Amino acid sequence: MVRGLERYTAINNGAAVAKFQILKRIEAEKAENFEDLLKIHSKLKKDFNKILSDSTIEILKQEPSQYSLLHLKRDILKEMLKECNFCERRCGINRYKTRGFCKCSDKSYYSSEFLHMGEEPELVPSHTVFFNRCTFACVFCQNYDIVYSDDQPVNPKELARMIDVRYRQGSRNVNFVGGNPDQHAHTISEILIDVRSNIPVVWNSNMYHSLELADIIEDFVDVWLGDFKYGNDRCALRYSKVPRYTEVVQRNFLRAKDNGELLIRHLVMPNHIKCCTAKVVDWVAENLGRDVRFNLMFQYHPIFKAFEYPEISRRLTAEEMKLAQEIAEGKLWNLV
Repeated sequence: MVRGLERYTAINNGAAVAKFQILKRIEAEKAENFEDLLKIHSKLKKDFNKILSDSTIEILKQEPSQYSLLHLKRDILKEMLKECNFCERRCGINRYKTRGFCKCSDKSYYSSEFLHMGEEPELVPSHTVFFNRCTFACVFCQNYDIVYSDDQPVNPKELARMIDVRYRQGSRNVNFVGGNPDQHAHTISEILIDVRSNIPVVWNSNMYHSLELADIIEDFVDVWLGDFKYGNDRCALRYSKVPRYTEVVQRNFLRAKDNGELLIRHLVMPNHIKCCTAKVVDWVAENLGRDVRFNLMFQYHPIFKAFEYPEISRRLTAEEMKLAQEIAEGKLWNLV
């Protein structure tokens, strides 16, 4: 059992229940307006937390409700699209009519889905679903072909069927990624409604989501696989066009710690050991605990627009990798 991912391991071993499967068994009321939906959600969220702490695998013997708390969450998310505040850019646009910074409408698109063998050891094989578009604009984006295009339109029932197929093929989780999953939360909730497998949900995110979105999605996310890219706002704004980065991401990691299990990724960048790597490691150790599962990643390579920024237009040196490793090992105990 991996320290810090005990519940995830228990779901894999058939000894615990994925959150979304519990949501599907909590009956909800329908409502006509957004305010009433939120009131019902607030009440049922308390019920869910109690059931989550007391639930056993036996709950899977219950038939899912025709209109469940998961359906209610889907309906709330679809209402939120009318003045979108899924991320902290808070465009406020009506995604049924236009597109904001992430260039997403109400419809979701994805690039691919497959059993991924290159993730962290405890996740492999991971059923990754790569959604298009992102709430960041990273100049070194290694998935820019996914971020800046719309590929296949999502058919929720079909993707739900594929999640069940991949589960039978050996997947240990369904890993929603991209791009970024946050702006597709309404679609993901729709997908999960039809998933039959007791499979943990991994949310592979840049962690820039709003509190309003967190309140809805945290009840169906089992593992937050969060990127912690920068140690300061200046670098975040320069390389990803993201304002208020540290405030938002630190807040979301603290909340995620209380509402799921954490696996943190940090991509080490050239010339950014002191300003980013050291500060990220320090903050994680002090605020999330020294035994949090942490992946120090050395695969940075200049791509996309990175060559326009001389300070990051090369690979890491051996000295930089050694220094970053020493910094992490000095503060954290549970490195991947």
